[in-house]
Amino acid sequence: METPRRTHTHFSLSGPFGKGRLLPSLDGTDIRILNILQENADLHVNYIANQVYKSTSSTHERIRKMREHGVIQKYIAILDRRLVGRPTLVVTMVRLKQHATFILEGFAAEVNSWPEVQYCLHLSGEFDFVLHVSLRDTQEYGEFLNEKLCGLEAVERVQSSVVLKECKSMAALPL
Repeated sequence: METPRRTHTHFSLSGPFGKGRLLPSLDGTDIRILNILQENADLHVNYIANQVYKSTSSTHERIRKMREHGVIQKYIAILDRRLVGRPTLVVTMVRLKQHATFILEGFAAEVNSWPEVQYCLHLSGEFDFVLHVSLRDTQEYGEFLNEKLCGLEAVERVQSSVVLKECKSMAALPL
């Protein structure tokens, strides 16, 4: 007996993330669509449909469902920092004095509100957070450290590294 071919994206209510949590089941067409969108999210749905050999309406519906269920979180424009006057990127490691949940969450909420912080990642290991901070120059970074980051009572230690060259900067996930 032949297994019926899947014609659209299905979503289940069970899986490794817990009962009641919507989990996408992505087929090969969904993955091809996602790879195309990761390369250029500005493409028209007609072009994407042609690339995956599906109708425009079914491709649009797949994309809509993936957005609805959080597989596709948002569409953004990736800017060239140098051309918009923010050529300096500093990777900043931060260790906090205490590790209570409310302190960790409070720190993350505060730094996430700062426009110069592009990434804030909570880590395991010697440091608690790594920040990617984009600025005009190292003088501006010094001001950022003194006036913002080191002004937070929760901060115990900061270690900074200025990025000399971006060898790979890619937001696309391997699928």
